[in-house]
Amino acid sequence: TDERKKHGWIKSDFGKTTIIIDPDDKTLRELLSQKEAIHVFSGIGSFELPAKAFKIAVKNKLKIGVILEPFNWIGWKGKLRFFKYFLLRLKYNQSIDFLLTIGNIGRWRYEKVGFSKIKIFDWGYFTETVDTKIIYNSSSIISLLFIGSLDYRKNILSLVDACLSISNDKPFILNIIGNGPLECELKDKIKNSNTINYLGTVPNTEIFPYISQSDALILPSIFDGWGAVVNEALMCGTPVITSNNCGASVLLDNKERGYVFSVKKNNLQEVIINFLKQLPYSIDEKQKIRNWALKAISGEVAAQYFIQICEYLYEHKGNNPVAPWIKDKQ
Repeated sequence: TDERKKHGWIKSDFGKTTIIIDPDDKTLRELLSQKEAIHVFSGIGSFELPAKAFKIAVKNKLKIGVILEPFNWIGWKGKLRFFKYFLLRLKYNQSIDFLLTIGNIGRWRYEKVGFSKIKIFDWGYFTETVDTKIIYNSSSIISLLFIGSLDYRKNILSLVDACLSISNDKPFILNIIGNGPLECELKDKIKNSNTINYLGTVPNTEIFPYISQSDALILPSIFDGWGAVVNEALMCGTPVITSNNCGASVLLDNKERGYVFSVKKNNLQEVIINFLKQLPYSIDEKQKIRNWALKAISGEVAAQYFIQICEYLYEHKGNNPVAPWIKDKQ
């Protein structure tokens, strides 16, 4: 989409996968006549075409899975969303074979709504594995990085305010990559700063060198279903700070791979200050992060986990699968 292009995204290579965009009714009927196929939908009734296909799949009693991000529960609109999913659960729980719930709070949200616990499997977003070189920062200046949309939800201005007001013995810089509605306000805030650099938009293919050369990535979202840039950072061996309302915070373990701050406590600045004391990480520490990412959140590992879910549900093979990124937390 044009919006993705603005943020530096390029067209993906899907390999041998068949991609059908905006299928006509005949194509849709053909796809939904495959009784042995497992039909996985993104959301329930979120968009017109998938909602139409989902209803046909339910009517035809097909094998159905649904990927669900945690809904934004903040404010009165959040209460309405809870009620919406409560009604969807009443209507479709018996027809859905499994839910793939995104992030640290996805499972909890949909269990609260009332979906059967045995149908819920932890899920996430996954990025391409890139062969990047582990880089150690030998400079006396710590390098922090933000990548994302410059908007209210990503909480970019709060991050800037926190960094501008830090008085710390260990010098640091914050590099910002992205664009969005708060770009002018951001530029105004940092115009006299030697600590914060705004780099504008960088193509997605050129992001990894910036991540690899940084000592830490910060994603301070007020709410984020996941936050794929966290995966990209960990794949590069770069630790992360993110919020407890960011789905990908489930990948962090405090100290080894990064830290999680509380949106409610508003303790982002405190967490940054404490983290600066531990930076930079050594080559061995960064390599350990990358090794974990390769075995826990790579596309290949996620695909194998999905196969295990399907075999467990439809062929009764093995035990109840546990997400690879959660196994070491149990």
